[in-house]
Amino acid sequence: MAKLSSFWTLLFLVIACTSLVFAQDEQQENPIITADLDITAQFPDNPFGLIVNGQRNKVLLSVTNKEDVDYSVLAVSAKVSHPDNPDKILRNLTALRYDLNIPAEGTVEIPYAFYSEFAPGELALTVFVDVLGGEKIVRVTGYDGLITITDPETSWLDPQLIFLYIVLGAISLGVGYIIREAFFGGAKKTKTKKASKEPAVQPSHRDEKGQMVLDESWIPEHHLKNSPKQSPRAKKRSNRK
Repeated sequence: MAKLSSFWTLLFLVIACTSLVFAQDEQQENPIITADLDITAQFPDNPFGLIVNGQRNKVLLSVTNKEDVDYSVLAVSAKVSHPDNPDKILRNLTALRYDLNIPAEGTVEIPYAFYSEFAPGELALTVFVDVLGGEKIVRVTGYDGLITITDPETSWLDPQLIFLYIVLGAISLGVGYIIREAFFGGAKKTKTKKASKEPAVQPSHRDEKGQMVLDESWIPEHHLKNSPKQSPRAKKRSNRK
């Protein structure tokens, strides 16, 4: 019985030593890297955390190095996720590269800007800062909180809206002109031609005595030759009339 108890004790010690060795090897392969950095974030253009769609939204990160070694800022990135489930990522925002040095026990401000195209409402924003210290790269969280997405306010004096109104007005005038020319242009031209025709007036004048004398210049010559000559009496009668 004593031999059996010694056997189980020895087996337990062997298993414990083996587990300890594997744990140390795993820790050396995947060391937990941390950096003693204090980061605060603020929205200088939107103090209440309002993110406006279609506009440039700026986040200012203030990084304080509490260690005795220098760090270099490599990049800043961000993600927008569901407020109730941070693991449900809606979109990864653009990562910006930097070449900034954070001296030991020093402070550096890092600006980060992004554009929002989300439905209005509350979402979760997480900003990451990648730094290099010695030979280790550390990713620290610069901001993790809720933001409110809003649409921009419309104004009649907005240059973009004014330009849009001008373009739409020009298009409407062009379409109206084409329709007018297609359906009413021909009728107007016909009416103008008819109005320009003047009735022909037969040339006539009066002699010195005030008698009406027919102008025979427009009558063909052969009609004048074939017409019978009037007698002096007929001429007097016609003059009396």
